[in-house]
Amino acid sequence: MLLLKDKIAVITGSSRGIGRSMARAFAREGAHVVLNGRRTSSRLLTELAKELESEGVHTLIVKGDVGTAAVAHRLIQKTLDRFGRIDILVNNAGISPSASIEEITEAEWDDVFKTNLKSTFLCSKMALASMKKRGSGVILNISSGSAKSGGVGAHYAASKAGVSTFTKSLSFEGAPYSIRANAISPGPIATEMAHELFTPERKKTLESLIPLGRLGKPEEIADVAVFLCSEEASFITGEIIELDGGLNFYKPLSYAGKAKR
Repeated sequence: MLLLKDKIAVITGSSRGIGRSMARAFAREGAHVVLNGRRTSSRLLTELAKELESEGVHTLIVKGDVGTAAVAHRLIQKTLDRFGRIDILVNNAGISPSASIEEITEAEWDDVFKTNLKSTFLCSKMALASMKKRGSGVILNISSGSAKSGGVGAHYAASKAGVSTFTKSLSFEGAPYSIRANAISPGPIATEMAHELFTPERKKTLESLIPLGRLGKPEEIADVAVFLCSEEASFITGEIIELDGGLNFYKPLSYAGKAKR
């Protein structure tokens, strides 16, 4: 039995990494998928759409930065125009820069919050009206282990803490309309973003801290996302699900040798 048969799922930031894996997993379980990414991801989105459509899945691509109200509105409206409803919204769009507090500029702080937190707010706000009318819906947000422990990259950690707290509020407001809201809080995952951020030495140290001894796979996040968005999880809302190989809280490596006393 397909867990998401004929569901309409919107996944932001779905051109690569966890988002791309979720799009494939949702399609495999019978969902029709709306793909989103910044315009720089155009080729990747087109390739993914062709891959999914070859398997009988209906897709829609809406490009742009969902941290802006105009793009978030266009994403939701185009989905409604094409499919008539939204069953699932996954707020996955995010960036993960790493810098000390003294190094972070105001513009960088604002960009991280716009991409990671404001986009989650805007897309959820605009999808809620349709979901309330139908009396059903699922919103899944992607937080981070850094939301609990902080670390180098205070703008990233703070924005993800906002995502976790926003999820709690969203679940409370959505419950009377049978709208569920949860978040996944991944630990270190072997995505393209991780490969860009982690040196081989840092990756080795991270793996030594994780009880399971390795980084997670995007597909492992996607499988849990499918479950949380399915009827199998119909009594789960307001939860932040940690997927971190037993790490339980993220302990980022400090900038060794950079600290000044």
